[in-house]
Amino acid sequence: MIPVVPGLPRATVDRIADEALRGALGDLCGASSWRGVARGVAWEVVSGDARRYKALDRLADAAEAMLGALIDEAVWTVERTVLESWDEFLDVCPDDEDGALAAARLDAREESLRVLREARQQVLESLREQNTRAA
Repeated sequence: MIPVVPGLPRATVDRIADEALRGALGDLCGASSWRGVARGVAWEVVSGDARRYKALDRLADAAEAMLGALIDEAVWTVERTVLESWDEFLDVCPDDEDGALAAARLDAREESLRVLREARQQVLESLREQNTRAA
């Protein structure tokens, strides 16, 4: 469990991390849905090889499950970022909790985007590897 820094309630850490991840997911999905992102990953795996198109639905299901697990792990990473950012800001400006919250939100958002992009790439590479071995 992530330790709570004095002055920063656990609920605040959770809320900031949740908002950051939701925003990053919105950026990743765009006009699509979460399922659409998974299908997009699956499409990248099979594109260019008509013999593999029949695997699209199976790969999309696998991508969705893998992405979901990585996002669950991302919550901890983003929560840690919130706490580290809060701490670092208050080390420099000890009396500016509003500034520390703003910094924590900004850093959480950036970390969420990074982690989700990395997760998508990791799933893509893993599925490509699995698909290549299966061929």
